[in-house]
Amino acid sequence: MKLTNNISNRPCALVTGGAKRIGKNIALKLASLGYDLVIHYHKSESFAFELQKTITENFSVKVDLIQADLFQEQEVKKLVNFMFERIANWSMLINNASIFYKSNFLDDNSDNEFSNNLAIHLLSPLMLIKNFSQNAQQKKLLNCQVINILDTNIERYETKYFYYLLTKQFLAQTTPMIALELAPQIRVNGIALGYFFSQNNDQETNQYVDYLRSKIPLKRIGEIKDLDQTLEFIVNNSFLTGQIIKIDGGASLNHV
Repeated sequence: MKLTNNISNRPCALVTGGAKRIGKNIALKLASLGYDLVIHYHKSESFAFELQKTITENFSVKVDLIQADLFQEQEVKKLVNFMFERIANWSMLINNASIFYKSNFLDDNSDNEFSNNLAIHLLSPLMLIKNFSQNAQQKKLLNCQVINILDTNIERYETKYFYYLLTKQFLAQTTPMIALELAPQIRVNGIALGYFFSQNNDQETNQYVDYLRSKIPLKRIGEIKDLDQTLEFIVNNSFLTGQIIKIDGGASLNHV
């Protein structure tokens, strides 16, 4: 954990899993919009410190880092306590932390896969949202919002990532339910991502990426600017809640 000393009245966003890939890009965009940041990481400490350095050198915002294992309820509580005690204006929560492993319903280790995916994709986000809401009520904060990072494939039934998609579906289903309960003080929305360049796995061949591109109606892979535009739209649109916006080039239309 690395803490900054300066006190700020700027709105602050907590980004879970914020040190790498999509989380990193979300953090950078929020910094450009003037948000102070708390970047959560699990094992990516060096990436978190590098991102903190990049943001503080390029934006006039405050960045704190905190390590927590979201598989463990006590660790989630540690994260919550940090936000309650040290952040005066916690006005945004980005539930981005995720795991992504192949699984199917009949796997021998299916119980572990289910519990792990459930902890990361549903239980810890719900715990964070509940405490985020309580904090906003206690401190009488306005213009608060939650953004859940989802997957455009949540509507698919055939998958090699059974427990990943199942638990992402759970989070998607809860998004409008929670939005209704937390309105009007807190807006709750989701972004369902398609295939993005920043998600590329080194093991994926150019041939496979070209194949995916050919199946996406808009014939291209998502770029960070696509995510940035959607994030800024949600952040700034005060009349939007309970919605899940797909940015996938139309891939969900034919279940790519």
